[in-house]
Parts: sequence; structure tokens; C-alpha cells
Amino acid sequence: MTIIQLPRFSSTAAKFWAEIPASVKKNLLDNVYCSQCRGSVKVVNIAGIVKGGDLVLTGSCAVCGSGVARVIEGSN
Repeated sequence: MTIIQLPRFSSTAAKFWAEIPASVKKNLLDNVYCSQCRGSVKVVNIAGIVKGGDLVLTGSCAVCGSGVARVIEGSN
């Protein structure tokens, strides 16, 4: 049984994420590469921080539970 947690974001990451349209957010979260599954998967249990002006999302693969990450470039 997979337990899904609520997202955890720093305050700057939450502002960055809030500016992204809902349809784009869904696409970003549903298409993250997992090196264990060797393909595109959904990310769960996400956390977000901003590094160097980019949003870095980390979480777990919804299929195998391995750690995955996605970088969303800022407008810099």
C-alpha cells in the first residue's frame, strides 16, 4: 500500500509552483524519469526548493518508490 503525502515546499518554491498553470503542473508530475523503471513515471510525495532560480522537485516514483527529481527552469 502506497502512502501519499502532501507536497512540502519552501516558501519561494511554493510561490514559483503557484505561478504554473494546473494543466502544466499535472504534465510535469505525470512525466518524471525514473532510472530504476527506465521510463517516464508519476512522482509522488513531492518536495520543492528553489536553487539558482530553478525549481527543483524531488519525490518518489509512483511505480517502484525510488527517488526521482525534476528541474523546472526559472525565467532567468
